[in-house]
Amino acid sequence: MKQLALLVLAVCSLVISSCRKDLGTKCKSYTRVTVTNLVGTEQFHLDSTYTNAAGENYNAYMLKYYLSHMALVNENGERVELYAHELIDQAVPSSLELGDVVIPDGHYTALEFNLGVDSLHNHSGDQAGDLDPMYGMIWTWNTGYIFFKHEGYFTSSTSGTQQPLIYHYGTDRALAPISLPLNLHVDRNASVIQLQFDLNKLYSNPNTIAFTGNNNHQSISTSDIPWINALRANFLNAFSANSYVFLQE
Repeated sequence: MKQLALLVLAVCSLVISSCRKDLGTKCKSYTRVTVTNLVGTEQFHLDSTYTNAAGENYNAYMLKYYLSHMALVNENGERVELYAHELIDQAVPSSLELGDVVIPDGHYTALEFNLGVDSLHNHSGDQAGDLDPMYGMIWTWNTGYIFFKHEGYFTSSTSGTQQPLIYHYGTDRALAPISLPLNLHVDRNASVIQLQFDLNKLYSNPNTIAFTGNNNHQSISTSDIPWINALRANFLNAFSANSYVFLQE
């Protein structure tokens, strides 16, 4: 309930700032994207324990990933880009609330984005904004960004002992283009698009990713390629989206 209250408060603020006919302000359509990390239907929290499809208990003390070139697609197939590169960091709540964007009125049928960094920016060296190396998402020994980083611990299904889990997913082959159906109609409206990422789906659909004997990947060797391919396919199913429109007065 607290999250819902904060969302409503944020949207009300957006609406008030975007449209005041009584003051002669011209009304425009605005949208923003919020991101929620989930495990099934449960909201994900750092250091909490969850169970994957392989029956292994696991947690994360770090969960970060890049969303790039996020855009709305209207019924005519035209794209309206919302954001260039956004670093989602579970430890930084502000990173889960992407900024307000003015969009043309119309009917939007899809939300598109990449999980990862496109090849041009992936090989351009040090950059600014969310691509700044200070965020720890760039490899120091090779040109390129870490697209997804999950660091934590899991309980081995063979030994029953707690072991480290280090997943650093990246390289050009790992870029995952994602398209989600949407039903958003705006006509001088304020709207919120809620994007959800399900960590358990990442490790189960369509490929079950077991951690035992498979717990350390840096995307740097040919032996990582099957793991990269499996996760890339799973990323396509790990996201979902819905939207809400708020009428402006």
